[in-house]
Amino acid sequence: MSLKTILAAGSIAAALAVSAAHAADNAVGLFQVCYMVGGNMPGAPAVNLHLAVNTPAQSVNGAGMITQATNPPLHESTNVSGNYSVMTVMPNNTHIQVRLTGYPPVNWPPNGGVGPVIPANLDMIMVLTKDWKGGDAQYQYRSGLTADWTKIASAPVKQVACNQPQ
Repeated sequence: MSLKTILAAGSIAAALAVSAAHAADNAVGLFQVCYMVGGNMPGAPAVNLHLAVNTPAQSVNGAGMITQATNPPLHESTNVSGNYSVMTVMPNNTHIQVRLTGYPPVNWPPNGGVGPVIPANLDMIMVLTKDWKGGDAQYQYRSGLTADWTKIASAPVKQVACNQPQ
């Protein structure tokens, strides 16, 4: 029975029930997810991501930390934003593609004007399973404003617990 037919019959309760069922089929909302990208080999770079996913806008925002056990150690913060899309190749082969760009955090005073132009320090594409639990990523990062990009061709992505303050 269509919503138009139910409204014509005058049943508001039935119309609300149909509307709620339609909303359940098209679930929307905001959820938090955290990932560890790479770091599976000793000395390999790792990116720790804390993300908020806005499903109505298909946008992703959050913060990350790029680390590597080298001398001197790599410890680069980044504020990330981007979007995601659902990729279905075959009926039973669905993945989520997440594209992120990160910029170093800037402590700019309130009412301080526009602020400086700062180049990106992270560019990442993740291909995740349809349940957002893990996948694979390719990314590039740099430490410092003039450093060369370091490219990582394939890094495992695994979902980790998001540490919440108690």
